[in-house]
Amino acid sequence: MEFYIKKNATLPVLKMQVVKDGRAGYQQLMEDLEVSTIFFTMIDVESGIPKIVSAPCEIVALILPEGAATEYYIYFKFTARDTNTPGRYQGQFLIRNDEGSLILPIREELYINVQDSFISETACC
Repeated sequence: MEFYIKKNATLPVLKMQVVKDGRAGYQQLMEDLEVSTIFFTMIDVESGIPKIVSAPCEIVALILPEGAATEYYIYFKFTARDTNTPGRYQGQFLIRNDEGSLILPIREELYINVQDSFISETACC
């Protein structure tokens, strides 16, 4: 998964849907998420130096029409300090609870691309 954000930006929010993959235990995973501590780490791909280490994340449930399954999203809101250096970063979410730890994403790598902005950072209103 590729995620793009501009240098010094705080939006958009990085969000990842917890996907129902048909395996048994999905509902148990959803219940576990609600009582878990979730962290986000972001590491520079070229240097291997962490930019963000174990920053707290949140989980939100998207309430859908009656009868539809609830969707869950893990999200992380960047600070300007998190995005002050353009580059390519690998991101991971760590979910920790009484059962142990789980690292997301599982299927494909998450890459955060911090891009230079063409707007002057010194411009004032």
